[in-house]
Amino acid sequence: MKILVGLLFLWMLHATVQAQDTGWSKTNPGFSRYNPRDLFPALSAMPPGNVYRAATGEPGPSYWQNRAEYTIDAVLDDTAHRITGTMVVTYTNHSPHTLPFIWFQLDQNVFKSHSRGVDAKLFTDSNAFKLKASFEGGYTIHSIERIKDRDKGAPVRPVTWLVDDTRMQIRFAEPLASGAVVRLRIAYSYTIPRYFYNADFGVNRTDILSEPDGDIYSVAQWYPRLCVLDDVEGWNTLPYLGNGEFYLEYGDFNVNITLPSAYIVSASGELLNPGEVLTPAMLKRWRQAHDSERKVFIRGAEEIHDPGSRPSKRFCTWKFRIRNARDFAWTASKSFIWEGIRIDLPDGRNALGESLYPIASRQPGSWERSSEYIKFTIEYFSRNWLPYPYPCAVNVASNLSGMEYPGIVFCGPDRDGNSFWRVTNHELGHTWFPMIVGSNERKYAWMDEGFNIFIDHMASEAFNHGEFEGYGLVDDYLQDYYADSLPPILTRPDGTPANRIFTTQYLKTGYLLWLLREHILGPGRFDYAFRKYIRDWAYKHPTPWDFFRSINNGAGEDLAWFWKEGFFENYKLDQAITGVYADPKDPSGGTLIAIDNLEKAAMPLEVEVTTLEGKKRRYRLPVEIWEYDHRYVLRTGISDPIRKIVLDPDKVYPDIDRTNNAWENGLP
Repeated sequence: MKILVGLLFLWMLHATVQAQDTGWSKTNPGFSRYNPRDLFPALSAMPPGNVYRAATGEPGPSYWQNRAEYTIDAVLDDTAHRITGTMVVTYTNHSPHTLPFIWFQLDQNVFKSHSRGVDAKLFTDSNAFKLKASFEGGYTIHSIERIKDRDKGAPVRPVTWLVDDTRMQIRFAEPLASGAVVRLRIAYSYTIPRYFYNADFGVNRTDILSEPDGDIYSVAQWYPRLCVLDDVEGWNTLPYLGNGEFYLEYGDFNVNITLPSAYIVSASGELLNPGEVLTPAMLKRWRQAHDSERKVFIRGAEEIHDPGSRPSKRFCTWKFRIRNARDFAWTASKSFIWEGIRIDLPDGRNALGESLYPIASRQPGSWERSSEYIKFTIEYFSRNWLPYPYPCAVNVASNLSGMEYPGIVFCGPDRDGNSFWRVTNHELGHTWFPMIVGSNERKYAWMDEGFNIFIDHMASEAFNHGEFEGYGLVDDYLQDYYADSLPPILTRPDGTPANRIFTTQYLKTGYLLWLLREHILGPGRFDYAFRKYIRDWAYKHPTPWDFFRSINNGAGEDLAWFWKEGFFENYKLDQAITGVYADPKDPSGGTLIAIDNLEKAAMPLEVEVTTLEGKKRRYRLPVEIWEYDHRYVLRTGISDPIRKIVLDPDKVYPDIDRTNNAWENGLP
């Protein structure tokens, strides 16, 4: 009798809903935008591998990369806010090409009148320029010489150069052969911009923060930097407009910074001459900090107004070194409290965590926890991905609010709570992307910002059992990820509206990687592939293709559909129940459920069925069910009357319309 009642119910159900069995949408019943051949093509959408970049996602056997090493002597004039520098750069041509010229980035030239960034209105908001309309920035290049050898008295040969906006071309009378090395001495100067940073619109990454006890200088993009020559695009000479960040060669840096002795200085890399720039008391505490699990005040708040806390000489020269890095930045101020703490790394090394901030920032939920956050972040990411490579990790209170460089980051002076945790964790997380894995930020911001947001999310879950939310990847922003106005992730940052960069390049990328890890591949497969990608491309220059191939090969999965809908396009997902019925020719199959893909994206399918008696059954189906058509019919095998059907019951997938994800039979 129970079977007969169930069959009668299914027959009646079929009669009432079979009209829906052709597909459904609110605006156009029977219509689906889905085309399976768009996401599951026979031919690969990726270019074939070659000797430079293998189809496996690894560097090929002939992969090459040039190298730029810098020795810089700089002087800060804190009255004129002017930097004067002499730089010797050693450039090695590992490419197979003979080079008649090389290109440099001159980022400070964006502050010249009618620079491309200013005229395009991408560099900063108009209010900042009204505030400092009289400011004329940019480099003055005093001289450039080609040095014959490493002897100080060696002959030099003149070169010619051409400056165009934020780029400079140096032309050689004698081209640089493949495998050859050239050394250039460049004398330059520029005035540091002030008040140009705006947290909502501005993207200036070097500035001066006014503090009662002395200005805080955040000094970056402060020397001419080599452009990257690679096997993909040749010379990468996109102008600096503001939103796009940087693409740089690796090398060693030796930097000497001379300024009044009242200043405390920190920078990328290790301090080489602490005995020359610190008092005996500070030197002792500096050494203690290198071996302390708890923070040590190298310079306390009570010493800021004490002249005896600094050497009595008029000027100090601070000497720093960092190896195999892609950039160098520094900070200086008379107002710094200076903390240090030991960081333990999984390969047995130690690093020094440093926090520098003014008295006003010393608040319980703010900079008083900086050392704690530095230590956890560096140790956590080192264990999970790759050991931290630098001797120091420095966090500086700055009006840049959030900006990263090798070994040093700048965070807002008045942030606290979750805001301070997440910006500190995020900026230090940039050590792995793009400082270790050196992607092209000028074109692919998502390869550093989004990857970093993804690993930040995992760190936030691990820190103090989830004390802070960090960056909410799912609930807070999901509707924004698929707005019609949102450009695809693979859009150049300078071509993305300023108010959309955070959503696309940061959050949506992080969310998609989270989805891939947690619900498509699983942590075991994803983590192995992701770690291999990091190891393979550490201190190299991967492209998006290299990343996609690396994950595909490491996880053993063709994810062309995922990269296409999520990164190349802004495809939406809308899975809908469009029919619930019995097969009159084969009633033994139980209830059939027709499910349609109404939008262009595809995802795995999860269905939860609840019978009238309250029994629940889950069906988990792979994405391949969508390879043939926009419709999939699920044979449940359930003959009992059904109370409810729900698609994606845990709300895992980014379905834009959940009103068509549930069905109830309406029986009492």
